[in-house]
Amino acid sequence: MKTILVRVTSALPIAQDIRLITLAAVDGSELPAYQPGSHIDLHLRSGLIRQYSLCGPQDDASSYSVAVKLEPESRGGSKWVHEKLYAGYELDISVPRNNFPMAAQAQHSILVAGGIGITPLISMARSLQAQGQSFELLYFSRSLEHVAFRDELETGALSTASRLLLGLNRDDVTAALHDALSPRPDGGHLYLCGPRPFMDAVQAAAAQSGWPEEAVHLEYFSASEASTDTTGNTGFQVTLAQSGVTVEVGAGDTIIDVLRARGIDVETSCEQGVCGTCVTSVLEGTPDHRDCFLTSQEKAQGNCMAICISRSKSPRLVLDL
Repeated sequence: MKTILVRVTSALPIAQDIRLITLAAVDGSELPAYQPGSHIDLHLRSGLIRQYSLCGPQDDASSYSVAVKLEPESRGGSKWVHEKLYAGYELDISVPRNNFPMAAQAQHSILVAGGIGITPLISMARSLQAQGQSFELLYFSRSLEHVAFRDELETGALSTASRLLLGLNRDDVTAALHDALSPRPDGGHLYLCGPRPFMDAVQAAAAQSGWPEEAVHLEYFSASEASTDTTGNTGFQVTLAQSGVTVEVGAGDTIIDVLRARGIDVETSCEQGVCGTCVTSVLEGTPDHRDCFLTSQEKAQGNCMAICISRSKSPRLVLDL
């Protein structure tokens, strides 16, 4: 995977437990252009790669910005960013990838953010406003102190299209979602991002309000607990069609783990079934999908799978590797 060596030019707090990291190419070159919803991988230290949405000005090719929330149960990523990334630090990043594109045909867009889920959505809001498109942004947060990009949303350029919903309990969140999503506007498209329970609540409200699946767009930050639960796992075989190699995947193994142990390199990034980097074509067998990336239609077709986290319902899988 191509990487770019960058230097941290600033690392500033923009809300409680949220730091805005700005990056510029070490060699002074312009950075690749990107579309709203895109993210980059940060190579933080040996073997630790994390994905963060780009949330800086899109018209500035000299820098990228990502906002990172310090997670109480950090697996090392956000804690490392908050403790180690300061101005002058150099690290590798990936080129931007967009697994969360906007629908070109949308007549009205509703952007719903939960907490740090604001990061991809604020780029979308800026783009929609610049194009004169119809949209509204709902930002659910614990308190005003936890609101990122507060000035821009509360009194700045995006304030007329933005609503801050602060400190609501579960019932009030549900009521606010139903009020915002019902009825679906003609040609409406919904974009949502945030913690998984919040995302589930938004999806449920959208379904109850008659939103078709193709009009609901989302991006997960992490896998669900169910997807990482190994209880009840069984072993299976994986055959690589291009080489004819067959490996045994044990109940406690992942396909990626076993392939790496055999010296077979497969490109990955999040390894939680979120980013889609490792999605591979399935030639035979029935995948047991445990990712958050593929759509329900793609999972039903069964001709591809995220091999970092998904398993097999059949005794054998044949992959196009």
